[in-house]
Amino acid sequence: MRGVIAAGDALTAKAGADILRAGGNAFDAACAALLAAPLSEPALSSLGGGGFLMAYSPGEKPKLYDFFVDVPPNSDTAPDFYPIYVDFGTAVQEFHVGAGSTAIPGQVAGIDKIHRELGKIDIEAVVAPALSYAKNGIHLSTIQSDLIKLLEPIFLSTENSKKIYAPSGKLISNSELFYNQEYGDFLELFVKDGAKCFYKGDLAKNIDKYYRENGGLLNYEELANYDVKVREAISFDYLDYTVYTNPPPSSGGILIAFALELIQSNDYTEFQSIEYIKELIETFAVTAEFRNSVIDAKLHDNELTAVLNNENLIEHYKQSLNSRVNLWGNTTHISIIDAEGNCASVTSTNGEGSGVVIPNTGIMMNNMLGEEDLNPHGFFKWPSGIRLPSMMAPTILLEENIPKLVLGSAGSNRIRSAIIEVIERHLRFGNGIQKAVDAPRMHLEKNELFFEPGFDSKIISEAKKHYSVNEFKDLNLFFGGVNAVTGNYTGGADIRRGGAVEIVD
Repeated sequence: MRGVIAAGDALTAKAGADILRAGGNAFDAACAALLAAPLSEPALSSLGGGGFLMAYSPGEKPKLYDFFVDVPPNSDTAPDFYPIYVDFGTAVQEFHVGAGSTAIPGQVAGIDKIHRELGKIDIEAVVAPALSYAKNGIHLSTIQSDLIKLLEPIFLSTENSKKIYAPSGKLISNSELFYNQEYGDFLELFVKDGAKCFYKGDLAKNIDKYYRENGGLLNYEELANYDVKVREAISFDYLDYTVYTNPPPSSGGILIAFALELIQSNDYTEFQSIEYIKELIETFAVTAEFRNSVIDAKLHDNELTAVLNNENLIEHYKQSLNSRVNLWGNTTHISIIDAEGNCASVTSTNGEGSGVVIPNTGIMMNNMLGEEDLNPHGFFKWPSGIRLPSMMAPTILLEENIPKLVLGSAGSNRIRSAIIEVIERHLRFGNGIQKAVDAPRMHLEKNELFFEPGFDSKIISEAKKHYSVNEFKDLNLFFGGVNAVTGNYTGGADIRRGGAVEIVD
């Protein structure tokens, strides 16, 4: 057995699996998948965005590579910054796009640093799958094609974007070969010069020029100063496992840790019991209170993770949970384990994309400054130069230092609820990993409960007594995209976003 990979698309998974077959390790495979995803998942991933990779190697402590976006120098607004609306069927979410929505991207720097520090094979081999996709063309999956249609206003918003995603005047679809020759040219430059080709030199100067002329905030100096952070992971005990997840300034990991701490001590035997579901819902509610009261204002405080060891504080919130229970009742993720037991859990995002494609690179830039979930205090309120907080939470669970579960999710604010529900179903309730990923999910947001179909009608009826309830007719990408692999070399991929598992024998 050489490994297993679960990713957001079959071609993304294949790119990573090909690298494992070629003798690369989990980190080489993760880099290859990250480079391929902007082609196979163009609505979900781009080198113009950023992300996080949780890395584990046997005998070493897991560490977190933070290559998420930085806040550029800003004022109270930006000239090119406007709203678009994404209709998920039974929920509509507002995002802002345009050149003014772009934060300083970290994806290129992250891939470069991860490969140099953890990789095993040459960068030419790692880039090869993505380069083939770009130059020879691929057929998008039906789901990826539909996602592009969902974001049509963004993909048609600039001439450079139209040239790639609507070369015939109409959006690309799964019925035709999709090429991105300019992206292939950039990959060849990346092989030659590494990350400096994006952050310094002529290309960085061109990015600076474009944003100055088109109402954006990026500049050469901030690009040149971008730095990938290597952080100590949050670690905590859950049942019989040690969990490692994303530390601040990401809020996703600490909120997952807090929620699992609240709920893990109770002895439930069935996920679909009304007793368990009502406690899980109220755990989400108390976690939201915890976020507002304790977390959001202190995300850049180096001592923030100490709150998880504050027994009095945790007990206070447990009491709050008990009182509440008594009232009742566009991102992608890749998970990999290789033959040596190396684990890579990597979540990356371009937001919805800003519509801006850097000339001659084929790279769509992010709209992180335009996502409400990442800007809870309002747009353009974060100080310049800080790492933008995120809900992304690549996570690894070990049992006596042996990999048990590697997972993460897409889905904005739904990331933490999706990850918690899959962990609980798989490890507490014993569901196989694919069954745990496929199972219907719920999410609580601002006193509104969202349910996928499949929950007991008694649960829905009881929920309606306490919350506004939004029932989806089908499993929906609104609820995230969990991709997970286990220490037994099995995988679960999320059908909501077209995920795929590839086992490498």
